[in-house]
Amino acid sequence: MYALWLNKFDFSGNTEAVITWTKGVLEKGLKVHLVLIGVPSPLLGIYQEHLNKAGLKSSLNINRQQVQNLLYYRSFDLLHVYHPDLFNMAGELGSTFKIPWLASVFEGERHENFSFLHKASYITCCNSVSLQVLKGFFYPYNKQNLLLIPQGVTIKPANFSSLEQMSILYAGPLEISHAASFQALNGTVPSLKPCTFGLVSRHKPSTFKRKFYPWTPDLSNIVEGYNIIAGFGYFLLQGISAGKIALILEEKYGGIFSPFHRKQVPDFRAKSQGEDDMAVHKLLSRDLQALLDHLPAAKKLRQDNWSYARENHDLEIIAEKIIRLYSRIL
Repeated sequence: MYALWLNKFDFSGNTEAVITWTKGVLEKGLKVHLVLIGVPSPLLGIYQEHLNKAGLKSSLNINRQQVQNLLYYRSFDLLHVYHPDLFNMAGELGSTFKIPWLASVFEGERHENFSFLHKASYITCCNSVSLQVLKGFFYPYNKQNLLLIPQGVTIKPANFSSLEQMSILYAGPLEISHAASFQALNGTVPSLKPCTFGLVSRHKPSTFKRKFYPWTPDLSNIVEGYNIIAGFGYFLLQGISAGKIALILEEKYGGIFSPFHRKQVPDFRAKSQGEDDMAVHKLLSRDLQALLDHLPAAKKLRQDNWSYARENHDLEIIAEKIIRLYSRIL
């Protein structure tokens, strides 16, 4: 079985989630060629090196004609597309080369290109929010070939050391809409002494005076040095899988992630401005201080987070689900 995966780079964490999926199915014996377009020039070499080290066959920043050449000269069995901007292209290529195509949806918001999904062999959603959005889009019709396959992470033994020395890592692109919530966190940290604070982002704000890490496709080594991860989406899932506490912080503050009694697959997002800067600052101060005041509960939360990731997002299990889906289509 040979699959062509088609994705467009963005800073949401979805790019890294797809790369991780690629690693998972490759270890299960599936042949995959990953096409990733739109990679910014300063990051092109970094991502190419990362993919090469992982042993992944890939083509970065190629054009449509080059994608067609891949399909023409190689015997792909199916096409899997991961970005809504490419849904139309995937449908046209699938029709031209007479191979089945399927799409994965990450975001919990409608997109104008959902209209191209009617002809997809299957649509997978990565969380319960996006699944409900797709069901609503197709309503009143009940699209049969729609299912949920969560994002996957590699599960490793975690260190659940005490939270007495608090260390927070913010990971995310820091778009303009994220600035207020990030600055609220940045302003909260000094009151949490002793506390270390690190930032992984595409740029360093002029007001940030602490440890800065440039953008990277692999957070694993950086995450190890912290016990709390702030951000959203796949960035948080990577932290949870390492036994970290997760602060959902995007355009607003979504609270501390808790896996207790969870029946749906979360998207780890906090969209739209919900509070003013001062309200976010107060909520962050309250929640972070509560962690320090209840250290046994904080340690248990870290253990529960790791267990949640192992039970619901283990890459080995997720990769097996993808391969079973492909077998069903073919």
